[in-house]
Amino acid sequence: MSLSECPSSNHLLTSKTEAVLVLSSEGEIRQVSPALTRLLSQPADTLLGRYLTDVLPPAEEERVRPLVARAAAGEVVCYQGLLPGPPQLSECQVALLPLLTDNRIAGVYALVCSRGGGLRPADQALLVREQQLSVIFDSITDITFVLDVEPEGRYRFTFANRAFQKTTGLRLEKVIGSYVHDIIPEPSLSLVLRKYEKAVRTCQPVIWQETSDYPTGQLTGEVTITPVLDEAGECRQLVGIVHDLTRQKKIEEDLRLSNERFQYAIKATTDALYDWDVAADTLYWGEGYEMLFGYGPQENPEPFSQWAEHVLPAEKQRVVGGLRYMAYETTDWHWQEEYRFRRADGSWAWVYDRGYILRDEHGRPVRMIGAMQDISERREAQERQRLMSERLFRQNSDLQQFTYIVSHNLRAPLANALGFADLLARVAPGSDVFTTSLQNLHTSLRQLDGVLTDVNTVLSVRDQQGGYRAEPVALAAVCGQALQGVLPLLKACGGELRYEIPEDLRLPGKRAYFHSIFHNLVSNAIKYRSDERPLLIEVEATTDADGATTIRVRDNGRGFDLAAAGDAVFQLYQRFHSDKKGRGIGLFLVKTHVESMGGRVSVESREGAGTQFMLYFSSHGHENVPD
Repeated sequence: MSLSECPSSNHLLTSKTEAVLVLSSEGEIRQVSPALTRLLSQPADTLLGRYLTDVLPPAEEERVRPLVARAAAGEVVCYQGLLPGPPQLSECQVALLPLLTDNRIAGVYALVCSRGGGLRPADQALLVREQQLSVIFDSITDITFVLDVEPEGRYRFTFANRAFQKTTGLRLEKVIGSYVHDIIPEPSLSLVLRKYEKAVRTCQPVIWQETSDYPTGQLTGEVTITPVLDEAGECRQLVGIVHDLTRQKKIEEDLRLSNERFQYAIKATTDALYDWDVAADTLYWGEGYEMLFGYGPQENPEPFSQWAEHVLPAEKQRVVGGLRYMAYETTDWHWQEEYRFRRADGSWAWVYDRGYILRDEHGRPVRMIGAMQDISERREAQERQRLMSERLFRQNSDLQQFTYIVSHNLRAPLANALGFADLLARVAPGSDVFTTSLQNLHTSLRQLDGVLTDVNTVLSVRDQQGGYRAEPVALAAVCGQALQGVLPLLKACGGELRYEIPEDLRLPGKRAYFHSIFHNLVSNAIKYRSDERPLLIEVEATTDADGATTIRVRDNGRGFDLAAAGDAVFQLYQRFHSDKKGRGIGLFLVKTHVESMGGRVSVESREGAGTQFMLYFSSHGHENVPD
């Protein structure tokens, strides 16, 4: 509240008995009271616009100028001085007070009293004190007001500071002198009247929060009402202070709504949301973390290192190191990775992790908000699709090769048979040519029958693969049964067979396929044994820490030139020893059976030293096999 708005000040400026003037901060006269014009014997229009030092005696100019400057700086200054007036200079008491407008000093208020009259010292001290209080109250940002307590529960405003007008939009001229029920609207009015009555009755301060509608909008404040007692202990006034909580309440409500939306978002998503506090190096997890990976909220937030420990060790440098590098060494905002993450039950999940890094004005990382999504099913489906595509590609290649070879092998005996049949029709029965041609025709037909038998065998295997369903196969038992069929041949040649397969080893696959694999490999080892040493065949199976199984079938037979054979070892009708009968279909069937069960086969061989076949089955290779 400025002096020009203070009731006492306005009264003095219009008073006919009090000598008052208002100066600018530089000492220019802006307003004068009638009493002052009489004291100086000058009309008001001759004083306005002039500087105070210009109307003072020359001896007073140098002394008064710094005093005005002190008052303009906020100090209350009182001094005795001389003013020009009829018939001579008169000695006066002058009080200089800072003039406030909009919470800033806009000038100086001067109260002039002739030495023999004017305000009494007590009245002057009261005015100075009122001005000081006005400066204090107008500097307070909280609403401050004073109420007179009147009979029948009525309360009248006798004072309100500038913050009251600024916050509510109600002009002080309307508020001061009005009753509370004319200023405060319902439903707040009923509440405040009860609180006022309680303060008057108990003579104790009362504090509460209320929300009311004013011209500036809806306001929420914390109200403190303090009773002021007279000498008899009766409450005559109430001093009120209102701390505006509107902005704070809006922030709290916005935060509540934001948190509510965040909680609903957490419940609606299947992702594991997290908040990485970079400075504290901790992760705060949402509910999805436990649902997806089984880690309960034993500690939330948890150390960043605890999440890092669950990342697959082989991928930790790429994932954890890559994240920290991007956060600390770059200014990037987005991060994403796919990696394997250990669940609480020890199983591994494929996750897609993406986050947004919040940085300060210097680009330093502050927080990262992110989400982990379990994509295990998708990755497994992609892997199965990849393996199936590779398998189909190999099968198509094999079928193309099979078609070419079979058509070639069919064409030769069929052409021979047709030629001999034509020749038989042109030669005399019983002749040597007829007899020889008939024998050759029989031979060609047997060759043709053998090719057709091979075609039937291969197609049968292909057809069985279409309805393949994996089952746990006891490998040792199947191997023993397969070897029973070749033991007579093994004994006849004086060979020895050793096999080491754990009795409890189970491989997902098909029993008939493993039987065929063992039978073909051991039969070939017996057939292509060396005459220079006794035959030794070794069969063993081992499983590593990852659950992958390797089957080895070794012999010390004749071997073959692996470099010359190249990639044709497992092709149909490939033979490496012409002195032994065979159709070259056994290794083709071995490869087909192994790959149909999700495995792979390789061979090592050296002429005169022997041959070793390696069959590999991963722990999840059979998952590629269609149901």
